[in-house]
Amino acid sequence: MSDYIRQWLMIIENMNNDNTYKLAWGRAILECIVEEKTIQRIITFEKIACKMLKYYWNQIDFFHLKQSPGKKPIIVQETEKCIDYVQQKRNSKIPIWFDKAEIYLKEDPVFYQKKIQKIANTLTHDVSWRFMNVNGKSLDIYRLDLKKKEIIFTEGQIMDLHEYAFVLSQLLNYRWAQLLEKFNNCPKIASKVKGISDEKIRRNNLTKYKDILLLQMKQGKIIDFYTGSSLKENEISLDHVIPWSFMYSDDIWNLVITSKSNNSRKSDSIPSKNIIKRLEDRNIELLNDIPQTSKYYKELKQAIDNNYVEKFYFSLKL
Repeated sequence: MSDYIRQWLMIIENMNNDNTYKLAWGRAILECIVEEKTIQRIITFEKIACKMLKYYWNQIDFFHLKQSPGKKPIIVQETEKCIDYVQQKRNSKIPIWFDKAEIYLKEDPVFYQKKIQKIANTLTHDVSWRFMNVNGKSLDIYRLDLKKKEIIFTEGQIMDLHEYAFVLSQLLNYRWAQLLEKFNNCPKIASKVKGISDEKIRRNNLTKYKDILLLQMKQGKIIDFYTGSSLKENEISLDHVIPWSFMYSDDIWNLVITSKSNNSRKSDSIPSKNIIKRLEDRNIELLNDIPQTSKYYKELKQAIDNNYVEKFYFSLKL
């Protein structure tokens, strides 16, 4: 391992655990470097700002993770303005990944460029030079040109970062998850932190759960969990009662049958106490209908025995 990579490790190890700006900055640098097929020695603040907007968009809109309990940092404020803008353009508050949202932002290049520039200016005033500081000493990991708003690397530094990008990114993700755990009670934060830049993450197909949930339906009648109305089979949709963006997993104890239209309207809204009580009752009834040899029986029984519905609902409400 080169002395240069050791400097990066020293920076990550000594980061103050109070905000994610430095973590996002470091991660964006690594992502920009890895994406380049040639050895590109200059990275503009604008490129980094685009990456950071993506991270915070997915963190805020898709996973609903809080950055801190106090005043919202400028980058978070600008990200929320972009989220509001796209929600108005789409006439929908259903969360979408940044890679899809960016299409709407680019329809108004003046608005989008202003937001990127505001983020880039924030990086100029703060994180770009603070990132290099460890115990009062500035490490020479890149050359900083604040006037041009860019950072410059040597060819050797770029080659080192290409080689160690994965390891350094994992360490940054770990520290990021540690920080967010201070301000959020939701599960699988580490996976969500990884997911804020992985645009390939998609929700799993829930079809395999449908037959299990239909076991509870008597006399061939399919009943909507939320409304109590009858459904035709082609109208069926499976829904996470406690939102997927909070759980980040598919669990039989948290899935119910509803209509496609109702599922779309519900989005990631927080369920009422009445809905939670009905879910608990539904799980007890469903357990009696599932064969004890099924893996879903064991999963559902474990959830009931450990009171998962109430525990995760309590965490969601905090």
